[in-house]
Amino acid sequence: MSDAAQNPGARMYEEFVAVHAILRRGTRLVADAFHGLAAGRRTDTATLVEATRWLLAFTHAHHTAEDDLFWPVLNGLYPDSAAGLKNLSDDHVVLDRELHALETAVDDLDRAHAAGAPTDGPARLGAEVARRVQDVLSGHLTAEEAIVQELFPGVPGDDIARLREAFIQGSPRFGLHFMFGLLEDPEPARGRDLLTENFPPQLRDAGPQLLGRYEDSVRALGLRQGTESGSPVTSVTSDPS
Repeated sequence: MSDAAQNPGARMYEEFVAVHAILRRGTRLVADAFHGLAAGRRTDTATLVEATRWLLAFTHAHHTAEDDLFWPVLNGLYPDSAAGLKNLSDDHVVLDRELHALETAVDDLDRAHAAGAPTDGPARLGAEVARRVQDVLSGHLTAEEAIVQELFPGVPGDDIARLREAFIQGSPRFGLHFMFGLLEDPEPARGRDLLTENFPPQLRDAGPQLLGRYEDSVRALGLRQGTESGSPVTSVTSDPS
């Protein structure tokens, strides 16, 4: 039997890393879509706005869960790790500034698109900010995983139930097709099976339809997923309409 099966804390860490895989791939997808739009590639702007707003909401929900639930639980169990956990919480302040800039950029893009105005300027700004978000978030997640990897396995079962609640109740539901698609992405995501199991039965049953919607969204963004772990999302020439 694996450590994850024997120890709920170890399994919880796998779920934690799976969420990080979603964040990493989601920020890359949004950044590549903004860059494609700025470069004149055919991109469905409404889909880009939807995907970006989903990513912003999902990231904020994850940070709120960590600051309000994860770190207090781990601080109580491991007071010697308090300094490292505070650094992670402080990182959220820096990252939130970049997320706010991305929110402003996507709002500008949405307004320009709705008014039939040129979107070149908002697209270029969005591309710059989205890449910054990708870089800052990637560094933060790497540091975070190194700190908490040794902590989660010792978290008691009752506290695991509290931590898991943040994943089940704290994540926004309006982007479920992106969630399913990113979980099924070629980039391995440890814990994807258990995360999927945590969705209500009707959503698990709708998995194929949600994956289909995700694939449609990626095509609308003028993108396709890379076939190797860590490879960038690259452009395609299919009509997004």
